[in-house]
Amino acid sequence: MFKISRLTVIITLISIVFFQNASGQGFTKNTLKLGFGVGVSMGQNTNGLGINYSIGYQRELWTDRVRFNPNFSIGNFSSKHVMDARDQYFNSYNLETILFYDLLRGNTSSVVIGTGVLLNNSRGLIGTGGKDNYADPNPVSSEYFSYYTFGGYLGAGIRINSPGKRTAISIMPLNLNFGKDFTEFYMKAEFDIKF
Repeated sequence: MFKISRLTVIITLISIVFFQNASGQGFTKNTLKLGFGVGVSMGQNTNGLGINYSIGYQRELWTDRVRFNPNFSIGNFSSKHVMDARDQYFNSYNLETILFYDLLRGNTSSVVIGTGVLLNNSRGLIGTGGKDNYADPNPVSSEYFSYYTFGGYLGAGIRINSPGKRTAISIMPLNLNFGKDFTEFYMKAEFDIKF
């Protein structure tokens, strides 16, 4: 139910933007940023593959080449396709503050790099399936966990931004969130909706 609601909100926002008449209308330096990606998360006792969603605000700064982006992201991960891990189902919540910079810039596209800081909370369930040593006399039981960590962000990709259009698209194949006993690597597509 929650996934259907979230998807409906994202589709509605994107539809409003695409069907709006933007002719003769100027844009501010403020943007709503929506993202979707797939990747891997590895934590203190977790390993999983999954999907990452993000929503945030973006403000253009110095000569429109630097952008400030505070955002919130949620990743849903499981060890379903990881062969050497116990059964795991967990979510990764990130509060991030990122600065993006257009390293190389053309008329409508640019090579983008980004760096920032984040606060991560990983929480979920580690099950009994996939135990390494069944001869171990200590029984394994399911356990819930919740870990917090501070960390950083590094990313790179390509941004397509037509000056007269209300939207911009970023294809970010390199995204790395990292901290103590915590790493997430994912590929992501982001949609900027200009105000």
